[in-house]
Amino acid sequence: MNEDMSSQRNWFPVIVAGLTIVLAIAFYAKFRPGDFAAFIQGGGDDASSTASVVTEDGYKSAVTSIFATYDTNQNPTEAYNALIALHVPSSMQQFHIDCIIALGKLADGSSAGTDDAMARFNALHAQYSWFAL
Repeated sequence: MNEDMSSQRNWFPVIVAGLTIVLAIAFYAKFRPGDFAAFIQGGGDDASSTASVVTEDGYKSAVTSIFATYDTNQNPTEAYNALIALHVPSSMQQFHIDCIIALGKLADGSSAGTDDAMARFNALHAQYSWFAL
């Protein structure tokens, strides 16, 4: 009888491994449906292909619009949040960071912060003639 038991295959590990793989695929499909659909269709997950390309002129017009709205309502927090949400072309990254810092200092509300923010905005206007506050 010992000979008969050892000659039979034990399928339990194979079944458990297969169910584990199916369960892992199901969880992946549940929690990452966009990536899973792209994987199934053979699209891959190249993030650069889905990123929107922003031109410098488009960025400038968006910033001008944000600061026109700021000029109307004088709410630095709203302008700060709108500026944070923008996609920035690589040529305008330093300008963008400087604007965010200045708006953050304005939102702080202290007189020293306001003076520093205005000095930063004046320096930005001197460097970028299209920018006006």
